Amino acid sequence: MEFEAGIHQARAAEVELLLRVWAGSGVRVFEVDTGDAVEQAAIILSLARVLPMEPSACGQSWAAFEDSLWEGIFQLKEPRVAIALRGKHWTNQPYGAVHTVLDILQHVVEVLGAEKATVGRPTKLCVLLAGDS
Repeated sequence: MEFEAGIHQARAAEVELLLRVWAGSGVRVFEVDTGDAVEQAAIILSLARVLPMEPSACGQSWAAFEDSLWEGIFQLKEPRVAIALRGKHWTNQPYGAVHTVLDILQHVVEVLGAEKATVGRPTKLCVLLAGDS
């Protein structure tokens, strides 16, 4: 799989290989395991522990989380960023807060890739949802 902006599903073993290859080619890589989390606060906390957030996401507001994540990734000044999400609920019909996070991530992918929103410094964001092997 080529590095491509967006949200993609992949087998866990494939994700490991992709992350190694991408990191070796200069992609900034983040790996997050949310375990069994399905509640908003638990998911935000899991993501905020690993992902760059500016300012730190300490609340439970989806809007604040989205803004903080966008700004945190933008401030990295990296042209390509990959986030691997592991956890029980990211694949196989996500629902509730998990589905909301996927919607937020899709919006962040789109805005980070926009020339106008990034003042000519877009970031390609690739989110990998690691599924069972």
